[in-house]
Amino acid sequence: MPPLATLRAFDAAARHLNFRLAAEELNVTHGAVAQQVRALEASLGVALFEREPRGLALTPTGRSFHPQIRRAFALIAGAMAAIEPRQEHERRGVTVTVTPSFAARWLIPRLGSFSALAPDVEVRVLASEATERLGGPGLPDLAVRLSAPPFDRALEAERLLADDLFPVCSPALAATLMTPADLLTTTLLHDAHDAWPLWLELANAQAPLTVGKRFSQTALALGAALDGQGVALAPFALVADDIAQHRLIAPFGTDIRLVSERAFYLLTPKLARTRPEVALFRAWLLDESKPRPQ
Repeated sequence: MPPLATLRAFDAAARHLNFRLAAEELNVTHGAVAQQVRALEASLGVALFEREPRGLALTPTGRSFHPQIRRAFALIAGAMAAIEPRQEHERRGVTVTVTPSFAARWLIPRLGSFSALAPDVEVRVLASEATERLGGPGLPDLAVRLSAPPFDRALEAERLLADDLFPVCSPALAATLMTPADLLTTTLLHDAHDAWPLWLELANAQAPLTVGKRFSQTALALGAALDGQGVALAPFALVADDIAQHRLIAPFGTDIRLVSERAFYLLTPKLARTRPEVALFRAWLLDESKPRPQ
């Protein structure tokens, strides 16, 4: 049987079709991955990859071999997951990395329902804009990111929520806004996505004469909107509760919306899904993202 390290290197390279990305995942050098793959090919007596100018491609043997190796690693991960809950001194946990605005405006207000569903599972939330590696030792188990396909083939990507944008503001300010033209004398609240120029063009409205306010995150712009300081753009997912409680108003309705190619996606390493607590948290996220009857 070949050394486990050679099989891990082959698996990572077969998923990424790139030695550099495989090396980053395994936290080793590019040369180490290439050497491990060559050692595996030598021990098996067959070529697993074709080295092409644009990168790697699996040979027919490599294509048939890789799914079996993936299943083998899944069995190992499942065996480990079956043992972990028996260690009573350790609490089961799941770590999810999300953007700060998604954490503040969507995830955290809903975490109480997951705690009621699974009181023995500790949830660790990492709020970060950075794209992080997932699924390895000490790394997050899942991620929610505002993104668009294609995704890494080692990840299962599922669309959670749309990112279509429309204006929202406090009820007092909404009473002064009848049409988009009324924004001409209104303060606009900008976030890092800077989508106001596109929305104004879509609505055939002029840019305001007033000086706007700029924030690094959508959650901060929405905080200012709740305080009556101006009008912000936001996806329905991040303001649904505030609209339902009449803390925020969509002054022009939601029909004039800036349709985004991006969406909030749930990203899960395929091997991580074998852990029961990860599977449970993932299923809960998908259920919470479903539209609710009005």
